[in-house]
Amino acid sequence: MAKKPAPTEKRIVLPGVSWQQFETLLDELGSHRTARLTYDRGKLEMMTPLEEHQRCSRLIESLLLVIADELDVQIHSMGSVLLKRADLECVAQPDASYYLTDKVRLSNRAELDLSQAPPPDIAVEVAITKSALNTLGIYATLGLPEIWQYWTTIGDNVLKGNLLIHQLQNGEYVQRLASPTFPFLPSKRVLEFLDQSDKIGLAQALAVFRSWIQEQRSLNT
Repeated sequence: MAKKPAPTEKRIVLPGVSWQQFETLLDELGSHRTARLTYDRGKLEMMTPLEEHQRCSRLIESLLLVIADELDVQIHSMGSVLLKRADLECVAQPDASYYLTDKVRLSNRAELDLSQAPPPDIAVEVAITKSALNTLGIYATLGLPEIWQYWTTIGDNVLKGNLLIHQLQNGEYVQRLASPTFPFLPSKRVLEFLDQSDKIGLAQALAVFRSWIQEQRSLNT
């Protein structure tokens, strides 16, 4: 019997979409849309995420919240907010965005106008299939300082992926081994956490990770 193909993200790319047409589509979809939208000067991509896709994002968020708690810093999750610049005709919608400052108010369409507000400090993008658009180029145009890209495939374990951390410098992204915001945190440690959360459970993995942060702080004091 032939093996049933694994489910994957559904991506649709529409060329020749004007900015006005895109704005009209946003109004029609409303704030409770499930599709993730990416727009780059006339090209629109619509992606429907899988549950596995969202699971990775939630695990990474739990890790960031523990870091914030241990370091006693504010971190505000904006969720999968739509980041847009009408003047540049660019839109990106990462799986999660975070500010390390005061909260920024969203519109009723769950979007953030980056011509009126600073870009989030960290954005997380989880991908099971590659986008047809240059998402890093769009993030650079929008001015996001730090991007975490987690690449994985549907298989026996979606948490066996790869994490790339990018820092914006002079309008382009440079790949880093560790987070510029949290220099003690290498990408490989995030991957270890994801693996542990699958093997020993989230609660225990978070406890182990919290102890690790405390060790790192003691080494640097």
